[in-house]
Amino acid sequence: MLFSQHLTKYIPATFQLRKAPIMSAVSPQVISSGSRSKKIIALTFDACATSSPSHYDEKIVSILIESKTPATIFVCGKWAIEHQKEIKYLSKQSFFEIGNHSFIHPHCTKISTKRLLEEIHLTQDILFTLTGKQPHYFRPPYGEYNDSVVQHIAQCGLSTVEYDLPSGDPDTNATAKKLIEWVVRKAENGSVIVMHVNKRGWHSAEALPEIIDRLRKKGFTFATMSGLVQKAKAD
Repeated sequence: MLFSQHLTKYIPATFQLRKAPIMSAVSPQVISSGSRSKKIIALTFDACATSSPSHYDEKIVSILIESKTPATIFVCGKWAIEHQKEIKYLSKQSFFEIGNHSFIHPHCTKISTKRLLEEIHLTQDILFTLTGKQPHYFRPPYGEYNDSVVQHIAQCGLSTVEYDLPSGDPDTNATAKKLIEWVVRKAENGSVIVMHVNKRGWHSAEALPEIIDRLRKKGFTFATMSGLVQKAKAD
């Protein structure tokens, strides 16, 4: 696929893009939660691209590693280009899973099919180039999708992932205490929690250790999206 210049302008001329292998189409589906009969939840983080250079909250990653907490990180292609060292590091962690979050974070329901496919495939190629692997899950920016978007994502070999528990961490008024109380109170069997690792979650790192600790004390275990889906299929 040839990519439009308005996307490739963010890729350095020295970056040697490799084409990711074509994946078989999957059944169209939107995954918002796992099994409600199992005390397993997925902690997910978005690494969104921004018009200015994107950011990386290293403290969040350190907390996850130190606490041995599985997590899925949905990455924008532009973010990966700007954080090549970090995405390589993240992809090597055995309890992390990398997902596709588009290239420059558009409103997927408001762009053409051609642009949507470019956003997906370019990010797949970038992540394959940097890590040797490609995602099997796609999270639409802003949580926006419709039947057409889900169908085209599935044709690319990816399942659409949403969430049932938004942490609210992009809200500047959401203190660490509020984040902790909200997430711990609302989490239920199979929950998919969404937070941000691109420093748009203003108090995420501050709240995360207690969120993890309190949820574990309530009997929950954490899984990647793949792990959550596999456990749900076993029901």
